[in-house]
Amino acid sequence: MTAGVTESAAVSVESLAQTYDLTLTSTSVSASVESSGGSSRGGGMSGMGGGMSGMGGMGSMPGGGMGSMGSTSVSTQSESSAVALVVDQVCITEGQTVKKGDVLMTITQESIDEARAALTEAVEDAELALKQAQIEENETRLSAQYDYDTRMTEGQNALAVYNAAMNEIAQNISDLETQIAECTDEKQLASLRSQLSSAKSSRTADELAAKQTYEEALMYYENAQDLYDVSVNDVGASSEEAQEAVDAAQADLAAFEDYINDGSIRAEYSGTVTGVGYASGDTLTADTAIAEFADAESITVTVSVTEDDIAAVHLDDTVEVSFLSYPDEVFSGYVSGIGSSSTSGNSATVSYPVTVVVTSVPDMLLSGMTANVTFITKQVRDVLYVSNKAITTEGADSYVIRKKKDGSEERIRVGIGFSNGSIAEIEGVSEGDTLLIKGKVS
Repeated sequence: MTAGVTESAAVSVESLAQTYDLTLTSTSVSASVESSGGSSRGGGMSGMGGGMSGMGGMGSMPGGGMGSMGSTSVSTQSESSAVALVVDQVCITEGQTVKKGDVLMTITQESIDEARAALTEAVEDAELALKQAQIEENETRLSAQYDYDTRMTEGQNALAVYNAAMNEIAQNISDLETQIAECTDEKQLASLRSQLSSAKSSRTADELAAKQTYEEALMYYENAQDLYDVSVNDVGASSEEAQEAVDAAQADLAAFEDYINDGSIRAEYSGTVTGVGYASGDTLTADTAIAEFADAESITVTVSVTEDDIAAVHLDDTVEVSFLSYPDEVFSGYVSGIGSSSTSGNSATVSYPVTVVVTSVPDMLLSGMTANVTFITKQVRDVLYVSNKAITTEGADSYVIRKKKDGSEERIRVGIGFSNGSIAEIEGVSEGDTLLIKGKVS
């Protein structure tokens, strides 16, 4: 038996919306190689002029420089879009009570197959781009290693090549002078003298070109490691980017398979269905909720308690709740908040808002239904009780009228204990006895 302060107010039921949130990122991926740098080291000593046209071989001095450097780039283009799934059958109606995990609707197999094919193709494209990036980056490493080895070899041989070039310049002039001294043919002699004059005229330029080539070879030799590092600096970044695209595509496919599962969409919440967003043949979109629910776990009642009774209310107190729609049942709840601001309305009575969370509810409860909240001030358990209407009082004594098995009546004196105003604790009768309530009939 319970006694307490009872107040009434409308039930507030939180509305929950289950949305179509299978929004995946579609990414197109491609890998390509871009050349960087150019021929930075000319054609060796080919600029030494006609005086050395018969020397040959000297054009093999280091050339090409960093012309073989390249970089691999991965181009990605992402676009977020919802997977187009088409509703086959809707399995719920408004007012229906569902539990988390219940089937809300089924999806057409055709739309599932099309979505799965598109997502699988995206995975395959991303994996292909990854392989391409890995191949091209490996080629970049090999090219950079070849350039490094070439620069090291050319640098190590630079002095010998330089000395050979200088010797050839001097030897060419010496040979021409010897040929002139021994020549008796005037026509040939004129040609040799012309060659000698040209060789002497270009000697300074040829020697300068040889020295420049020598210094360039040394420079590239000394910086071979740095140039190698520059060439391979970004190697691996493209593969990482391509791998990220693969991971994203695979995650999208996995999310799709997990979401669609057995071809049905299941409830994410428990509660009463208050709205259904789709019919058979509709395409799911992120803009329209699949279903809306009255959340069975978020039901509150906010009542006004007068200042005379507020002292009986405490946070986390257990309360009893009844609903006009279910008059014969009593449910439970607890006090979740007591407002500090008071209201008096048009009367002098001051009241405070008290919020109660209802923890047990009937099968169907909608927002706006009327609830009676009883803040318990006294409670007794395991006692016999009877309606106060069955008790008559004469002075200090209390009586009830009990119906006997043969249909006759007997008046019994009883003891009355705790009463909450509508029922009272009673002694002197047994559980199951039939007590009569006498009324006046005119």
